[in-house]
Amino acid sequence: MATQSATLAPSKSQRVMSAEFWRFFFTVIVCLYHLEIYLGNQTYFPSGSSAVEFFFVLAGFTMAMSAKRSLAGRTEPVSVREASAKAVEFVKKKLKVIYPILIAVMILWLAAPSFMFMQSGSKLEMAINTEWEWLLLVGTPFGFNDGNAPLVPIWFLTVLLVVGYIYTYAIYKNYDFIKFAAPAIGIFFYIFFALNAEKILDFYIPMGFFNAGMIRGIAEMSFGMSMFYLYEYISKKKLGIVWQIVLTLLELYAIYRFFALTLFQPLGLDNYRRMVYILLIVLLSFLNIDFISKGLNKLGPLWRRAGSITLTMYLCHIPVVSYYLNLKMKFGMIYGKSGFAKMLSQFFADTGGYGSGGTFKPMTWKDALVFMVMVIVTAILITLLIAAVKKFIAKPLYGRYKAKQPEEETAALGS
Repeated sequence: MATQSATLAPSKSQRVMSAEFWRFFFTVIVCLYHLEIYLGNQTYFPSGSSAVEFFFVLAGFTMAMSAKRSLAGRTEPVSVREASAKAVEFVKKKLKVIYPILIAVMILWLAAPSFMFMQSGSKLEMAINTEWEWLLLVGTPFGFNDGNAPLVPIWFLTVLLVVGYIYTYAIYKNYDFIKFAAPAIGIFFYIFFALNAEKILDFYIPMGFFNAGMIRGIAEMSFGMSMFYLYEYISKKKLGIVWQIVLTLLELYAIYRFFALTLFQPLGLDNYRRMVYILLIVLLSFLNIDFISKGLNKLGPLWRRAGSITLTMYLCHIPVVSYYLNLKMKFGMIYGKSGFAKMLSQFFADTGGYGSGGTFKPMTWKDALVFMVMVIVTAILITLLIAAVKKFIAKPLYGRYKAKQPEEETAALGS
């Protein structure tokens, strides 16, 4: 394997902060998109599901960045065993993060008002199918895919683990080859997906050896890697004020085009036209050259904290929909004399959902505000709960287990 250059642009931690802002922002879009589905009228985010593309691209970018740093200065080839160990390590790290959140969210879902879920089937039928969530098989030929499960969005994490495992092995085994192959793989798989998908929400439809979600993940993570290689090249260049202005205008254009399409383009395969704008947003965020990224990085600690709860937000927001709709219904039925009760009842009176005669009412800013506050607060509470369990229960128990091992080994040798 050729010698890997150790040159990377400085201030890694600072650069990531602008990407953390976008991680949080795109998570909010996904949450509101799903809320609109439950409210029955997709008015403001008709194609908000395409925000998921950002997370695949970001995953590919950071995967390539991690491999680059790990391989920097290395001259000998990476063995099959080493590459396999890196792939297994990737999955283990993800599972250690995912499962504590998943356990907490499943408990939250089980406690949620059952009648407010709008999937087909009863709460009991949905509960029976939670094994697909526990096994992270939603969106695969092995999993349950008709929507009658509590956390269907987990299909994204399934794809991330599978494709991430494959790509982690490949990029460590032959970094230079993947550097060449990633753009070609991205283009090929994206074209294949676009020609075979029936709708943008396809993620379990069979497409040859893979399903649609896997094809989508392979293509978009390939694009993310390609953006890292471009970043690697540009970050070595010294760009003056003229380039800073040009790149700022380019990012403004990418942001405008992405949100113009997200807010006004109907749901369909044309939604994938915005991929180029997502690629530009990710690339420019990490370059930290333009004025937008620099401005976002000044609030680095805020975005670091916001980005740290995005996975929890993504997993918990579907159960929170049920709590929010139940909250609306309860306050809508309050006709008492309490001034506070009347105020809340009036507040929710003109929010989205189902109006008189079964007509649909579009989501309002009140829906978005209250729901996102509930999602963020829930995510923070789950994060704090997991941290407390790790600190006060898991670590002490593990410490006792490790302390007993030498005693047991000594006793076994003595016997």
